[in-house]
Amino acid sequence: MKKLISLLLALLLITGACLAEPMTEEAAYPTYEELEIYLSALRQRSLEGSVEITKADNGDTLAIVSEGLLRIADETLDKNTAVLGAVLDPTAACPRGLMIGDSLSKLLSTYPNHNPDLAGNYNDAALYISGSKPEAVLGWVLRDGQRVTQVTHCIYHWVADGVISCGVSYQIDNDMIVNIAVFGMDQRIDETQALQEIADTAEIQEATHYFAYPKSEDGSLLAPFVREDLSFGGLDFLDLTPEMATAVLGSSPVDEWKQDSSGEYLRIRQWDGVSIYFNYDSSKQFKQVNSMLINGDTLEGPRGVRVGDSMESVMYRFSHGQGGTVDNGIALYGDGVNAPFGILAYGETTATINYALSPDGEALVHWQLTFVGGKLQEMRMLLR
Repeated sequence: MKKLISLLLALLLITGACLAEPMTEEAAYPTYEELEIYLSALRQRSLEGSVEITKADNGDTLAIVSEGLLRIADETLDKNTAVLGAVLDPTAACPRGLMIGDSLSKLLSTYPNHNPDLAGNYNDAALYISGSKPEAVLGWVLRDGQRVTQVTHCIYHWVADGVISCGVSYQIDNDMIVNIAVFGMDQRIDETQALQEIADTAEIQEATHYFAYPKSEDGSLLAPFVREDLSFGGLDFLDLTPEMATAVLGSSPVDEWKQDSSGEYLRIRQWDGVSIYFNYDSSKQFKQVNSMLINGDTLEGPRGVRVGDSMESVMYRFSHGQGGTVDNGIALYGDGVNAPFGILAYGETTATINYALSPDGEALVHWQLTFVGGKLQEMRMLLR
């Protein structure tokens, strides 16, 4: 570890080139000066309205103003008071013109992004790393699979007694900004810690096994439901066996057998939020997977779709707008009869999407999604 930090220190102090290209004005990387200017303007606007001073449980002095909550360096707010951080209201003038309620895509386009596919791990991805002493910047996202929960842009600003670690953080829900905070204008860390945090982000940059699936309102830009989509959550539905399911999901609390009139068996295995049905012959020899039901939000389905996703977000991951009205609903693509096709149908209290494909020209796979109140309640995949 000491060797790694020493190497990173040398790279940062001499060139910084191995982490990223040098910062340029045109690249619009966030800077310490940018945040200082923003907070200074916020302070001046706040002095024009009402100000209420209060104390946080940790002893910090807070100023409640029209645009949010300011953490300040003094016991009162005046024209000379340093603003150390801020949590902003929806009506506030926010950094770079972003507002609470703006889309995630707008946020990602407002700052540098060297990773448009958000390639990384299931839980995070690096957007960029740039610069060297006396100022380095990095950006990253936190996520729960396809659901981005936070985007942070962090600035490491070298000063005489350490490194100021500050930045701006955006909380995300359903692909929209729901909270904006500027933080850390007085937060000093030692150089070793700063370099380690940069090294941690550089390590995330190396991960590419997980990525964000593209979404588009223009359905012509997207592929229909295809064979590759049958591999999800570490499983391959078309070739799924009970042993493979156990390897990924663990032992199942429920393992039942049911025999039909022909003497063949249906084996039902259930996990939390997941049920898989397997076909066996009359001698209990495994034949193939029958179907799979996902009604919990722990397992991602094709293209990262999960229970709880909005119908719009699901539709915008697959081809759509390519068909018209058919007997059984609205054709997203195809004729609604011959695979491949995608059909949207509305009921009295629910909506359903049925995607179908024939991977080998013989077997037919249906992926049926049920929405209640505009949110995905369950999805079922069937092999016929």
